[in-house]
Amino acid sequence: MSGGCIPRTLGLTDLVLLGTVAIVNVNTVPPVAGFGRATLLLWVVAFAAFFIPDAIAVTVLSRRYPGEGGVYLWARRHFGDIHGFLSGWCYWTNNLFYVPVLLVYLAGVLAFAGGESTASLVDNKLFVGTVAFGWLAVITVANVRGMGSGKWINNIGGIGSLVTVALVILAAVVARWQGVAATPPMAEGSALDMVSGLGVMCFAFIGIELASTMADEIKNPERDLPRAIAIVGGIALVSYLLVTDALLALVPTGELGSIQGVMQAVSRGAESAGAGWLVAPIAVVMALSIGGAASAWFAGPARIPFVAGLDSALPAALGRVHPRWGSPHVAIITCGVLSAGLTALSLTGSTVAEAYQVLLRASVVINLVPFVYTFLVLMTLDTARPFERVAGAVGAMVTVAGMITAFLPTDDVTSVLVFELKMIAGVGGPIAIGLWLFWRSRAAASAAA
Repeated sequence: MSGGCIPRTLGLTDLVLLGTVAIVNVNTVPPVAGFGRATLLLWVVAFAAFFIPDAIAVTVLSRRYPGEGGVYLWARRHFGDIHGFLSGWCYWTNNLFYVPVLLVYLAGVLAFAGGESTASLVDNKLFVGTVAFGWLAVITVANVRGMGSGKWINNIGGIGSLVTVALVILAAVVARWQGVAATPPMAEGSALDMVSGLGVMCFAFIGIELASTMADEIKNPERDLPRAIAIVGGIALVSYLLVTDALLALVPTGELGSIQGVMQAVSRGAESAGAGWLVAPIAVVMALSIGGAASAWFAGPARIPFVAGLDSALPAALGRVHPRWGSPHVAIITCGVLSAGLTALSLTGSTVAEAYQVLLRASVVINLVPFVYTFLVLMTLDTARPFERVAGAVGAMVTVAGMITAFLPTDDVTSVLVFELKMIAGVGGPIAIGLWLFWRSRAAASAAA
């Protein structure tokens, strides 16, 4: 690969923590936990119908098409340049939306760090904006200094994710022991609402392919990547099931907020045990988890425009490597600027809760596009075995269904028309811009030749 040498710094432990912090994001649980105990079954369905096919696809394709770029590389090698670009572009631009989702959620959690007196800051746009832009600046600088530096934010976040899961479960255990746990209904909401929630749950299991975007930075990708996928898959499923069960025990389904839901649950558990002072440190631990997730989803997808710059599918400057730190610094800084702009835009003309839902749902649709390509590659691969083709077909059908249902508005939406217009603009706009840049770069390359 031209454009400079990127050092190999990621071992098995790094990959497991990267996958954990990328997938185990408990912020995805509150928006779908309102379905009662049926939510637990939906998590198992999402795992079987999406994660397992995705795990098979990542394992097979990372061996067939090794190298930096992941979903971009696989679709490009199999279907051609334009399809590879569209797959990689959607994977990258999704995270321009998803990183702001995490930044907004980070602010919502930190609002609890001061106890009940500061919890109302979750709806304060000035506070949310200050936290979001401040942390975005931190992770941009850290990742410009290279993965050897940036991975420590990811690793601390991965540990924070596991500690957060343990603390939420502990809060539920205490509530049940004290006899104050809620009794959730077996099922709540319509079948259509549950289908919509299933799309978000599939989105929650996305992340095992993240390491493949940095394949040239893994010490032993052929050995460690499959092992990391298996370990992370088990951690993710158990974590989502236990956290959902805990939230259902701690907060009545109708009172669970989409942004502050986890901290609501922890606060109730701590108060019931007479240990309200624990809420602030728990908020800090959870903030470390979310901050690490933001860094992971910021750094990994930045490799897509980097590789696309090397391939001349995007401006060549994006393919530059920092002479001292060996990082794709131009691509990373570009991601930082664009994420900042989308964070500011999402907070304009919306409540914080509605902005969160628009960002989350637009992320779902855009991010599932490359998975349609990934599953299609697996289905049509000449060396694919029958069960791999079946996995590809199942994954493709579930992915398309998830994209469609993401357009269904939630209770946090105050205006359905505004929500749908933002969704259409949030999904169609980035795709149109990407295709324009692709053809513009190709036209420029042809003219230069």
